[in-house]
Amino acid sequence: MEFSKNIAKSGGGAVRIAEQGRRPEPSSFRFIWVLWRRRYTLITAIIAMLLLAFVYLDLTPTRYTATTIIALDTQHLPFSHSEILDEPQVDEGAVESQVESIRSANVARIVIEKLKLIEDAEFAGPPTFLEKLLGTRPADEIADQADETLRTAIERFEKGLRVTRTALRSYVVEIAYTSLDHKRAAGIANATAEAYIEDQLKAKYDVANRASTWMRQRITEMRPQVAEAFQAVQDFKSRNNLIVSRDGKLETDAELEQMTEAIGKARAETALAQSRFMEIEAILATQSSDDGLPDATVGTVTDALNSVVITKLQQQYLEDKKRAADWASRYGQNHQAVETLRADMTSLKREIREEMQRIAETYKSDLTVLRAREVSIEKKLTEVFQSNRENRHAQVKLQELESAANSLRSTYENFQTRYTQVVQQESFPSTEARVITFALPGKKTSPSPVFTFALALAGGIASGAAMAFLREQMDRATYARDQLIRELGVNCIAILPAPNGPKEPPLTLSSRIKNKLRAIVLPERILAKRKKTDSPRVLYNKEEPFSAMSEALRNIKVAVDLRNISRETRTLAIVSALAGEGKSSVAASLAATIAEAGRNVLMIDCDFRNPSLTNFFGLHQHLGVLELLYGTVNVTDVVNHNDQYGFDFLCGPTKVRPVHTADLLSSEAMRKLLEGAKENYDYVVVELPPILPVIDVQACSHLFDAFALVVEWGKTSIDDLDEAFRAAPVVRERLLGVVLNKVDAESMRRIEGYGYAGYGNYVLH
Repeated sequence: MEFSKNIAKSGGGAVRIAEQGRRPEPSSFRFIWVLWRRRYTLITAIIAMLLLAFVYLDLTPTRYTATTIIALDTQHLPFSHSEILDEPQVDEGAVESQVESIRSANVARIVIEKLKLIEDAEFAGPPTFLEKLLGTRPADEIADQADETLRTAIERFEKGLRVTRTALRSYVVEIAYTSLDHKRAAGIANATAEAYIEDQLKAKYDVANRASTWMRQRITEMRPQVAEAFQAVQDFKSRNNLIVSRDGKLETDAELEQMTEAIGKARAETALAQSRFMEIEAILATQSSDDGLPDATVGTVTDALNSVVITKLQQQYLEDKKRAADWASRYGQNHQAVETLRADMTSLKREIREEMQRIAETYKSDLTVLRAREVSIEKKLTEVFQSNRENRHAQVKLQELESAANSLRSTYENFQTRYTQVVQQESFPSTEARVITFALPGKKTSPSPVFTFALALAGGIASGAAMAFLREQMDRATYARDQLIRELGVNCIAILPAPNGPKEPPLTLSSRIKNKLRAIVLPERILAKRKKTDSPRVLYNKEEPFSAMSEALRNIKVAVDLRNISRETRTLAIVSALAGEGKSSVAASLAATIAEAGRNVLMIDCDFRNPSLTNFFGLHQHLGVLELLYGTVNVTDVVNHNDQYGFDFLCGPTKVRPVHTADLLSSEAMRKLLEGAKENYDYVVVELPPILPVIDVQACSHLFDAFALVVEWGKTSIDDLDEAFRAAPVVRERLLGVVLNKVDAESMRRIEGYGYAGYGNYVLH
């Protein structure tokens, strides 16, 4: 029991549970089904675009394209060196500049004048429709008709010209021209290449000619200027008595450099002589170990080493010293021979000292001479410096004059060299391009049937899909269960197929195609297929208990039973947003289905304004609910039992149409009537008027336990349903679910796809 209550709370019925458990359809499937649903719109758009393509191919003249290929001379183009690669790379800007030169108006003018295209109707004919549409200059702004004709010819020429590089980093350029005549296209393409080369030659010749003329004038002007500059240098030297050596230096500067070098050399020699004299004076001042005479230090003086006398005396001294030491060891220190040798050694030292003193005197004499020479050179240097200072300002001015003269002469020589090169270039012009492939008679390029029809097909598909989705968005009619959930947040508890009417005679193939082309909008096609009936009918047939209709009605009953587990659901009101949606048929069929299940059911026709069920059962002369509300009769006197369907029926007013129907339906008498009916019956099914046209449902909605909203498939819009819920909020609060009525099963399968197809394959057969 608890499990059943949970099921009822969660969904309100088996159908609702199935709806919630169904996986949402992917957007790709929805896209496909929308296109399939609006397929006639798509087909119409495609056919229209293909017809436009056919008209375009029929009206557009055939054009031919011829191509001339030229190669740019890479030796004349500037290059840039990559930091990574050692190979030079072409300057893209230079190549693109050449391409733009081919597209220039100068080249176009040369071709037009050479081929006399201004006389051709293709270039000088009347303006086309597109040119008229875009507009041209007013007649009063055209200064010269000939200029206007030439301008028009150039514009049309540029439209047919196409200049491209064969590859991104290629030096090869294609010149393609499209014309109405295949031979003219080839001629114009070749003439464009030749005109480009001719224009380049002419441009180079003009540049070289202007440059040579200007340089010749400059050389003529500069020649006397150079002569005057060098004459000014010579005049300045003469006025200031300036003598310049071969190396460009003044004589005083050369003499000053010589004297500076000489004084430096003299000072070095004087310092050397002074150091030698001081050294020998120090040696002479040193006393020896016995008598103050120099000993071994004599050898440190350079002249002493080179002196033959000192060398001989030192050698004799060493021999006597050795002999004295030998004799002293033999004969003793005081031997006479030893004393004699010592006396000789002393004499030798004295002679060495005297020789050293003579060398010292020589050093002193040399030092005196060198000092006198240094003083003389310093005096002479001072005199030369004083003389050079007087010419210093003149020397600066002379250098300025010489620099200006040399600059003028260098510029003059450069101009002469450049003038010679320009004259040679003017005599031997060269270009940066050459033709490597001449154009042959052009091939047909436009209009291309394959491309045109492919583009038309793509455009038709795109525009058809856009129109299909636009119509889908604009069409707010109810078609699918997920649409109710997505747009309104309500569930569908049953799907009632459209009743089978009399079959129409089969259509021929041409008639079917004609009807399908006319039926662009799906709802119109569907509504035209089924037979419209104004009178209600009981849809339940107990002889076909397994039909789709019977199964759908049982779904409503199961939903009521499950809801009754959690909350009392004894009085069920059948309503619709608008009239004519089949709520009367649904109400009678539901009552018959519940009665077939063995339950006591009371069916009340409370649509006081249009009691269609009362008329359907032929009880329009009987008393009914209106008399009960007025209190003039008893219930047992007005209840009619329907033996065919097994439920009791309370008629609506047919003799007298009440005015204040809302007051009657919301009255206390109506409440007591429903309370009494619930005591005697298991279920009370009430048909109410539509919500939007009248206010009756809003007035009496609080008296009913639940509502079932009948929606006509493919007709009732989501906006109408939303407005109905806003008008009667109690209906939404106590809504059992939505019943989709008069459903086209085949179209429903296409719209909902696999989800409904599986349901239909099992039930709708």
